Amino acid sequence: MSKKVKIILAVIATVVITIGGGIAYMQHREHEKMVAIATSPEARKVYEDYLKNEDPNAFTGEGFIHSYQVEKSSLDYNPMGGLMVTLIINEDKKMDVGLNLIENEDGTYYSAYYTSSPKFWKTQEKYYGKEE
Repeated sequence: MSKKVKIILAVIATVVITIGGGIAYMQHREHEKMVAIATSPEARKVYEDYLKNEDPNAFTGEGFIHSYQVEKSSLDYNPMGGLMVTLIINEDKKMDVGLNLIENEDGTYYSAYYTSSPKFWKTQEKYYGKEE
């Protein structure tokens, strides 16, 4: 291989590595931004209001919801707007709640929908009976 070809290949490799590193860095920064939103006090208020609505005794010894965690690996932006979040209930990955966070003009958040796993609903029915 000639010296000119080696230089061209080195330049191309450098450009590819730089672009790849830049893309990875931007994805990391975007994920950190999503984590900051999903774990903010304003977001926690949305989660806790919903969980207390589903379990009036949440976070007490009498309720079935004792704790929750934001599943950071599940965070993603919804193409229709908002941040999609999954909450793991009581450290049980089979008992989860999904929701989207949408920002209000005043910096608070609300959710347009909630989803829950079958185990969440079965546990709720066990504690509070079946809704009709």
